[in-house]
Amino acid sequence: MSNGQNSSITTRNIVTVAILASLGGSLSTFVGYLGNLINLSLGVPFGAGQFMAGLHVFWLILIRVIVAKRGTGTMGGLLKGLVELFTGSTHGLVIVAVSMVQGLLIDLGAEIAGTPHNNSNISRLTWWLSAGVAAASNVFVLQAFYFSGAHWILLTVIALLAFCSGVIFAGYFAWETLEFLKDSRVLSNSFSSTSPFPVSRKRVTYRNLPAIALIIFITVGSLYYTVAVAQVFSDPYSCKVTGLVENPYTYSPQAFVGQEVTVQAELQGVNIHLDPANYTGILLSTILEAAIPMAETTGVRIVARDGYTILLDLDEVMTDTHLLLTEVEDGLWLIASNYDGALWIRMVITLEVY
Repeated sequence: MSNGQNSSITTRNIVTVAILASLGGSLSTFVGYLGNLINLSLGVPFGAGQFMAGLHVFWLILIRVIVAKRGTGTMGGLLKGLVELFTGSTHGLVIVAVSMVQGLLIDLGAEIAGTPHNNSNISRLTWWLSAGVAAASNVFVLQAFYFSGAHWILLTVIALLAFCSGVIFAGYFAWETLEFLKDSRVLSNSFSSTSPFPVSRKRVTYRNLPAIALIIFITVGSLYYTVAVAQVFSDPYSCKVTGLVENPYTYSPQAFVGQEVTVQAELQGVNIHLDPANYTGILLSTILEAAIPMAETTGVRIVARDGYTILLDLDEVMTDTHLLLTEVEDGLWLIASNYDGALWIRMVITLEVY
């Protein structure tokens, strides 16, 4: 049975893929921020945030179902990865590979699922499982690039968490979103000739509520993140030193010429491992001393441009001779050799003493 996958790709198809891939890529920073919030709320430096991994694949499912042609998942993954790269992904070029692999797996899943007949449960389950596999693949792609050396049991647990996220957010919720878009006639009948998703004639009902809730959540959440959390226009090569200090100021490496130190450090994280190397910069204790912390202070809050935040004990920071800020191509990087790799923060913009 033909599902239109062999027909030529139209301009409308290309525009649809481009729009959805751009939306997915631009919102990925917000999704990463949500993952960081989960990690922080549970008191772990990594792993738990994979519960949001399915939201990265959500857009690829929409692309592959709406534009039901072979290769559109992979093409969408490539475009989405490029958008993530140019909007400041901390994974750099690797994120393009991650996104492409996810798109390829969605394409393979679509081939296995074939053309759904009356939205059959088997076909639907195949799409959902494919979404789960695609979401989990990010763990292993990142592992392949960074050689973190994490124990296989830990990687398996994290991958299972990402798989469940893919089934829920990229499978179930994407399917419900497509149902909602069809029911509300947002997707016109011109898509129905090529899309494997059946056109519904039902009115919007209570079963569409999950999709509506997800759309509202993504829209409101991303707007709030962009306006109130992320500081995308801040200077990446300076940071504010503020809080309970007598002399708040804006730190810049140029103001501390001659006070640089060089330390040897090794980054050991779940997804990233960097071999021991020398890093030159200004000790965090030196930066904070210039601000003169008040007597009642107990800690320092370090904030990155994307909103990622960690808390460190102030007494430990002031005595740590291997904790420094160094200047790299994308801004200030916190080198934290005595801490887990998740605390090596890039694009530091705020040091708040509390």
